[in-house]
Amino acid sequence: MANRSYTAEYRQNAVKLANEIGTSAASRELKISSDTLYTWVARARMGDLPQSTSVIGMGPKGMAQRVKELEQENKMLQGEIAQIKRENQILEDAAAFFAARRKK
Repeated sequence: MANRSYTAEYRQNAVKLANEIGTSAASRELKISSDTLYTWVARARMGDLPQSTSVIGMGPKGMAQRVKELEQENKMLQGEIAQIKRENQILEDAAAFFAARRKK
């Protein structure tokens, strides 16, 4: 069987169907491997199933909330990048210091 790629939304809907009618019945209806669907169901229970990030069908409030979340994430990631750059500079300075001491 060929490897197929499924969207996060498709996986969520498949898990929802599996919870409603059973995993075996859902896998037959969707024509996907029952092992695949069992894995998705297990990951969903653990909270590890990827979530859909589609903005299609979102109202203005939903999109505004999503934009706010992405802006917060962006700000956090920029802070992490700045911290990593500072740490890298410290490591470069330390490496240069010890390389200079070694030459003496």
